[in-house]
Amino acid sequence: MGATGQLGRRIVDSLIEQGVAPANIIASARTVSKAAGMKDQGIQVRHADYEDVDTMREAFSGSDVVILIPSTAPVEPRILQHQKSLQAAKEAQVGRLLFVSLTTAGFLDSKFEITPYLIYAEMKLRQSRIPWTILRNTMYLDAVGDWMPELVEMKRLPYPVKEGRVAFAGRDDLARAIAAASIKEETVNQIYELTGPESLSMPALAAALSDVTGESIRFDSITDEDYAEICRQGHEDVPEPLIRILTSIYWAVENGEFGATTNQIEALTGTSPLPAKEYLKLYWDTIRANT
Repeated sequence: MGATGQLGRRIVDSLIEQGVAPANIIASARTVSKAAGMKDQGIQVRHADYEDVDTMREAFSGSDVVILIPSTAPVEPRILQHQKSLQAAKEAQVGRLLFVSLTTAGFLDSKFEITPYLIYAEMKLRQSRIPWTILRNTMYLDAVGDWMPELVEMKRLPYPVKEGRVAFAGRDDLARAIAAASIKEETVNQIYELTGPESLSMPALAAALSDVTGESIRFDSITDEDYAEICRQGHEDVPEPLIRILTSIYWAVENGEFGATTNQIEALTGTSPLPAKEYLKLYWDTIRANT
């Protein structure tokens, strides 16, 4: 599910890199036209919508493993979507469900406003009697990478964080681990915490950005409202509830929900995830090559 998204596309590519034949991959998407390139690769493309049990049941039909990447809906709609996806999986007699979660699901006192859905989704899956695997992702380095041109212009890294640290990982490394977990039988009924190899403070992240770009970028600990204004700049149509959700990620950072590191990406794939500075260097080189 979600095969045409930024993470989903990388998972599809990683499955092929790890030896899965394209004909044995089903790419499900709400908008099938976005998966045209996958169809050209010989991948099966099917329509599936988290709001529609019938489409998911048809998309899941014949699947040994279904990878569920959640939508970006608010908490309550996501809970209903998850109920429908479990119903569809049971009716399609899916062999295993692999759920892409977040590290905040391990915190009952989580400050991230989407965590109630994650806790519900994980527990409901574990109680479903369908074999399962849960992969809790850390924060994406890609979001920092996408922001680099603006950070260079501002000469500062503005986040509503003081002491919090993050074990960032890139989507490429997370996708490799998710793909590997879907292939390996020993991952059944296991929870994995997928993180980068180092826990970075925000000043350390700013220093890495400075080294990568060759520009001086300092960390600026700002207020929630200042961060909200940054989110609004150039995006007047950004819903206020979404801005609050984005801000709450950094409440979770300050609460220690993204700071722990594990070696579970390496355990699943045999290769360590890239440190932040190396990943951002590759990202910056790509940005410069395309401008």
